[in-house]
Amino acid sequence: MSALVGAVGAIALAATFAGCRKGDDESASARWRGLARDAGSERPHVVLVTIDTLRADALGSYGNRRVETPHLDRLAREGVRFTNAATTVPFTLPAHSSMMTGAYPPTHGVRENVGYVLDDRLPTLASLLSEAGYTTAGFVSAFVLDRRWGIGRGFSTFFDDFTLDAGERANLASVQRDGAETVERAVGWLDDRPEGPFFLWVHLFDPHDPYEPPEPFASRYRMNPYLGEVAYADLLVGRLRAGLESRGLLEESLLVVTSDHGEGLGSHREAFHGYFVYDSTVHVPLLLRVPFGPFAGRAVERPVSHVDLLPTILEAVGLPAPAEAQGRSLLPDLFEMATAERPVYSESLYPLLHYGWSPLRAMRTERYKLIEAPRWELYDLQADPREESNLADELPDVARRLRKELAELASALEAGAAAAPQLELDETTMRQLRALGYVAGRGEVAAAAESDRDRADPKEKIEIHQRIMRAQSLLGQGDVESAEAVLDELLEADSEVVDAHQMLGSLRSERREYERAIESYRRALALAPDHQTSLFGLATAYKRLGRADDALVGYRRLLELNPFDNRALLAVSELLVEAGQPGESKAVLEGALATDRPGAGVLNRLGELYVAEGRREEAAELFRRAAAEQDLFAQPLFNLAVLAEQGGDPDEAIRLYREAIERAPRHFEAQFNLALLYGERGDVDGQQRLLEAAVESNPDFARGYYFLAKLLMDRGTDLARAEALVREGLERDPEHRSGPLGYYVLADILNRRGRPAEARAAVDEGRRLEQQGGA
Repeated sequence: MSALVGAVGAIALAATFAGCRKGDDESASARWRGLARDAGSERPHVVLVTIDTLRADALGSYGNRRVETPHLDRLAREGVRFTNAATTVPFTLPAHSSMMTGAYPPTHGVRENVGYVLDDRLPTLASLLSEAGYTTAGFVSAFVLDRRWGIGRGFSTFFDDFTLDAGERANLASVQRDGAETVERAVGWLDDRPEGPFFLWVHLFDPHDPYEPPEPFASRYRMNPYLGEVAYADLLVGRLRAGLESRGLLEESLLVVTSDHGEGLGSHREAFHGYFVYDSTVHVPLLLRVPFGPFAGRAVERPVSHVDLLPTILEAVGLPAPAEAQGRSLLPDLFEMATAERPVYSESLYPLLHYGWSPLRAMRTERYKLIEAPRWELYDLQADPREESNLADELPDVARRLRKELAELASALEAGAAAAPQLELDETTMRQLRALGYVAGRGEVAAAAESDRDRADPKEKIEIHQRIMRAQSLLGQGDVESAEAVLDELLEADSEVVDAHQMLGSLRSERREYERAIESYRRALALAPDHQTSLFGLATAYKRLGRADDALVGYRRLLELNPFDNRALLAVSELLVEAGQPGESKAVLEGALATDRPGAGVLNRLGELYVAEGRREEAAELFRRAAAEQDLFAQPLFNLAVLAEQGGDPDEAIRLYREAIERAPRHFEAQFNLALLYGERGDVDGQQRLLEAAVESNPDFARGYYFLAKLLMDRGTDLARAEALVREGLERDPEHRSGPLGYYVLADILNRRGRPAEARAAVDEGRRLEQQGGA
């Protein structure tokens, strides 16, 4: 595990974070086991509910009198309420990564939402419980927690199901879902699960921007729609509780409810979250409902963290925490046992990764909170929970002591820092993330935070960030014109904001305004020559304009900066093939094979080049590796199916086509090929169903229309629809890339409909295309 936590770092972290006296820990464990044994709950079910963007002070049980949250307040009365809980990062993916691994971000490697994948060498709560015999299921409500980011590892059932066609513009409905559907699916799963203990994770996204609660909450909270979203999320928690209760499962379950982070709502001039580390976004609610014992109504004021959830849950079910866990079990707190005070750490690298400004780190104790920035901040959280009075100058001794502790803590964390694997972010994926308001960072590694050069204090740059976030929110809502206006105004005021130039380039590329996009990307690169997101955008814009040489220069520069950028590798390979240099293309991809993880896209593309050379066995091995590398990538399975079909093994081809469609439900080519195989076996109903699916998946797939029309004609079921289908196919294929087939099918249909003259005209048009080489 040296890549995750070095030996020295592991020892330092154990001493820094453990915080429990051994005797107390053993006593708490013994008391817990005794209570569990008496209640017959030694292996309770575990239910984890995470509510996105929920401030602690937005709940009635945490002092808010302007909102009604009866279900969460009831849980607080029945269980243990932690009043001083903190997220590790005010972003969804890294915060959940800390919950699931018990590790701080430098260790699990996920520093923000975009472009990071949870390292599969770290055990997760789901994988550990699964190995111990628990059935595991996760139900998430936003694309940022899609399984492709690694957060679904260990779950035997994982409901994400966020799909979007490459040609379709992302919208909020496609990348997030109403929590009512998530809860409904989760409750339905309870009836289908196997016998035995289970771990159920339910994630609700509803309090996240934009704040659009359903009725009656929209009317009830018309002046504060954020609280309306919170009240709606509370209702959904009540539905989940009712589902557990009606099945007799609630009193057999350890129920944990928290949020991933809060929301700025204007506090410290932050509207949303992710930028600062003030308690408006870092302080989170944490409720534990235990099915036995004298815990009802207790409040714990000691500082706790999301990293504590994994060791707490594992100890509660009788399992040890893994060595990589940096949190501590909270069982001693449940029994009100004294434990040594330990600090709790939070960070935001967003100012660094997006703007090149100073990163922010924070450490909280039971009373104080210190924020590391160019201008340090110290707050007394008990007397000043809104962090309005900076005491760094008034309490120099306290500030000095905490600065030393934070420096040691951060040093111990970074000593074992892991670089999370980078996922290939294609354009469709990026559109989905932008619809949620997220954009990629500068491509710099977190270690850049340790650079000696001075960096701007994020507090002094908040106005720029506000405008960027406004533009992101508008993009997420699909209002591209307004977003562009905001960015233009920002650049008029400050022309050196790299992210603004890059975002303009991106939205202009999406509108196919490639010349204007190139201008924006070049301005970004003039300010930051190694800005990888802008480099990729610039090269891609050149590629779309047919300027292959300029595109190659950009992609190759990107590979100099990051030799493992698989998107750039694939783009270079494609351009070389188009230039008539397949050998050079192959050599570029073969060079990537020497790396630890060449990437599924690279493996698949190299396999396709090997097929063209007749190296079928080598190609098949690469396709198999690609399919295993990325479990959402369908193309290598499709390629394997084609090889099987060509090799005379239709059974294997059918199995592989089906598996490809499971991974990519809109893979129209797999649907089409599978339809033809079904037809050969006499399954005409299955053939029609798949042909219907193929044209629905790709409305421009002309051959799909022709084959579906011919099938309807042969079945004699609906000649009028058959004619309409073939004519639609012809309309969608004005260049006749499918050859004369459409006209010949049309001629047959017209003959059967008693229109011979029109049929002869269709035949003539088909023959004309044939003579022109259209076939």
